[in-house]
Amino acid sequence: MNPEYTGTMHIQSRSILTIAALAFSLASGVRNEVNADELKEAKVTQVIQDVRVLPSNASSRPAAVNEDVRQGTAVQTGAQSRSELTFKDQTITRLGEKTTFSVGDSPRSIDIGSGQFLLYVPKKAGGAKVKTGPVTAAITG
Repeated sequence: MNPEYTGTMHIQSRSILTIAALAFSLASGVRNEVNADELKEAKVTQVIQDVRVLPSNASSRPAAVNEDVRQGTAVQTGAQSRSELTFKDQTITRLGEKTTFSVGDSPRSIDIGSGQFLLYVPKKAGGAKVKTGPVTAAITG
């Protein structure tokens, strides 16, 4: 088998598995009276190795636990690095290595510029919209 083809299949399989996990976690949430603005800001709850905050109007800097991440600010993980962000409604986003994450422009929207992530939306929190490269997924229960 062609090694380039195998690598492409591995990447595609990884993307499909990530989207399937996202779909499952989002489908478990049921719409409730939760304010859509609760996904406009997150708090950094874990920093492992090289994690940086990239404000739109300033230089990047190391991320710190309990730091707020708002619209217009990205979080980027380096090689062998991970991070976790928790939103007010207890939605959790875990970022794998070499991932770029930002809170989207619209309510309950998340942008993943590159890398891997795990998104957990608690029951009754409502859905979320995830934009990642050429793929956008939006699921509500």
